[in-house]
Order: sequence, then C-alpha cells, then structure tokens
Amino acid sequence: MFGYQPLLAIYGSQAELTVFTNPNAAYVSAGQFGEVLAEEFVTRTGTRVQGTTQFDRLNALTRAGVLVGWSREAFDKLRRGRNDAAHNHLFDTMKALEALKLCWQLGDLFDRAMGGKRTVAAFVPPTLPVDVQSADPEEIAELQETLEGHRRALAESRVKLSETSDRLEAERRARAEAEELIASAQRAKSAYAAQIEELRAQVTELRAAHQQRYDRERVQPRRIASSARDAIVERAQRPAPLNEVQARKKIDAMLTKAGWLIQSKADTNPLAGRGVAVEEFTLATGRADYVLYVDGKIVGVIEAKREGTPLAGALAQNERYAAGVLREHAMAVWRRDEPFAFRYVSTGAETYFLNRADPDARSREVFTFHRPETIAAWMKRADEEPDAPTFRAALRTSMPLLETHGLRMAQVDAITGLEGSLAVDRPHIMSLTADG
Repeated sequence: MFGYQPLLAIYGSQAELTVFTNPNAAYVSAGQFGEVLAEEFVTRTGTRVQGTTQFDRLNALTRAGVLVGWSREAFDKLRRGRNDAAHNHLFDTMKALEALKLCWQLGDLFDRAMGGKRTVAAFVPPTLPVDVQSADPEEIAELQETLEGHRRALAESRVKLSETSDRLEAERRARAEAEELIASAQRAKSAYAAQIEELRAQVTELRAAHQQRYDRERVQPRRIASSARDAIVERAQRPAPLNEVQARKKIDAMLTKAGWLIQSKADTNPLAGRGVAVEEFTLATGRADYVLYVDGKIVGVIEAKREGTPLAGALAQNERYAAGVLREHAMAVWRRDEPFAFRYVSTGAETYFLNRADPDARSREVFTFHRPETIAAWMKRADEEPDAPTFRAALRTSMPLLETHGLRMAQVDAITGLEGSLAVDRPHIMSLTADG
C-alpha cells in the first residue's frame, strides 16, 4: 500500500501497532485508512463525487460499480467505527481487531483492482502481547480464539496439495509457513514502527498534499480511458482468489451439481453411479487430484490448481498422464493408448477442458464439468466412428457434399467458405461470412 499512498501505510500501521494497547486509537486509524483508500479509488477511477463526506464517496463508488456487496459493507463498517471511536471512546479490542482485518481486505482488493494480480493471500494476524494478559480473562480468551481462527485461515491459504501426495504433510508444511509469516511480521514491527514515526512527522504535509490533490480531482476528475476504468471495475467486482482448500470445495460442489459421485481413494466403488470422481488417485507417475470413471471405466482426470495459475496450456503440456495408471487399474481404462482422454484443470473459479479423443485436441475454457451422460455419449461415438470420433473431427473429414441446385453463386461461396472455416476450426465463423 505504501507504493500507492504513504498515508495508507501510516494509518494501517498505526491501527496494527495500537490494536491491543489502545483499541480506540486503532479504530480511528482504521477509519482514516478507509477514507484515504476510498479517495484513492475515486481519483484512480475518475469517479465524480457530489459532496465531501466519506458517505458521498462510497455512494459514488457504489454507483460506478467499484464497490459491491462486501466491499461497500466493509467501508461502511470502518466509517461508522471511526465515528463511534471519535465520539464515544470505544475500547473494544475485538472490534478493533476486526477493523484491522477489514483494512487488510480492502487493501488487498485495491491491489487486485489496480494491478490485476490474482495471487492467493491471507490476513496475517498480530501477536497478542504478554502484558495484555492482565486484562479481563474472558476478553483474553475470546481474543485468543479469534486469533487462532485467523492463524488457521492463514495456514489454509498456504496449503499446496498439488506439491505432495500426503495431505497431512501439506497441511503440516502450511502451518509451519503460517507460523513463520506471523513471527516474521512480529519481528518487522519494531522496524516499521520506526519508519512510521519518521513518516508521522510528515503526516500534516502528506495529508495536506493528498487533500489538495483529491479536492482538485473531485471537482475535475482525471480523464481515464473507459476501457481502463471498466477493467478496474471488473477486477474490483471479482471475488478474492481461492486457495487450494477453497478450490477443492468449489470443485466438489461443481462435480456434484453436474451429477458426479465424489469418493475417497479408500472407498472407491466405480459402479456406484454413472459417473464417479475419485479423489487423490495414485497414478504410475504420481497422483491425480481426481480421476473420473464413467460406467465403471477410467476416462478422465481433473487437476486442481491455485488461482493465478495460467490454465490455458496446462493440460496440453502435462504429459505425465500418458504413463497411465498402475497395473491394478489397467483393466478399468477405457482407452489404453489414451488413459485419460477427458482432462480438466480448474481453480474452482476457472476451468479448462481438453478432449484427447479428438485428433486435433486443444484446450478450451468451460463453465463447469460435463455431465457423465455427456461423456458417455462421446465415448460411444468415438467407439462407433473411429475415423470421426468427435463432432469437430467430423466437420473436418466428413462434411456432406453441398447440393447447389437452386442456390445463387454468392450463396454457394458463402456456404463453402463457412464449411471451410468449420473444417479448420476458425473462430467467429459467422462474423467471417456475414459480409457475404
């Protein structure tokens, strides 16, 4: 956040440094963070604001589509919290801790909206000071429980199931990474506290310069290309990227909705339904996140990825599936020469599909997983028509002869051109022939 606006670093750090020792001051700093961040959103999107209050800014950003749902609610909580702290002197450490997390979440949203990065991140909770132990025991117990929940969420965000075949080992590594992040943040506190003290001496000048710039651009918003503004709005409206644990839950829900039964490797029963998805399946060259059975036959595979991973070429480049399955599963494979014909890679938010039964296979984005009945129909066609195993293959090799009787020459040319486009998989074929 410092790279965008020094005031954000000052107010955010002040909120973190005082969250346990002076929650009222932390609440005020969190509210100031929210105000400056809203002003940054306004100026960087060229949004016109009628009025001078934070409420006016938030309404303008909501009308522009920058703030939706949780983000508007988060800004409102910081706004109301600052007002309460300023007038009623709130000394509620739990609420101050919540405000600190809201600052982090909104700062993360700003980073994603402005930069477009989809890196999985999580709130790193502060460490409860030893000298706070003399406070109310019930409040301390509640704080410790809340902080432990934040630590678990941080550890979950670090889980990398795809890097090990042992889920427990992946979770152990994630917990160790989370604890090191927390310890590192604690060690860094004294260093950035000193830096903040230096900046605090300049806060009056920084605030004046920021206010002058904001007032100028509020009256005359900067000119921003509509495409750039639309991109910021689109990124701001997208939910935060899913970590691997969240992605697995989303993938499970998508599979269930598409008609698949999800089973663990220990409880595998390929005939329990038309389509069965087996988790953590052991292959000849490692492990698959999910292996797909249709009518008792192994036909496909799903790779679960962390969001932010480029998916378009992931399936075509991953040749480890060519080695197939272990000998004990060999008789269940639908096609020996292509053990996993139907391949998916998914983050839960984005899914790509590759049909290796097609002679000219290519990956493409899909909304969700295909139903078992659909894949069963593809399998039947591939078995019965080996020369044209897919619809795309048929378009290339077995287009019927055009009957030109009664057609004008322009119509013949248009249809021939359309068939040629279909044969070579040219996209937007209708637009290509529209002028004809």
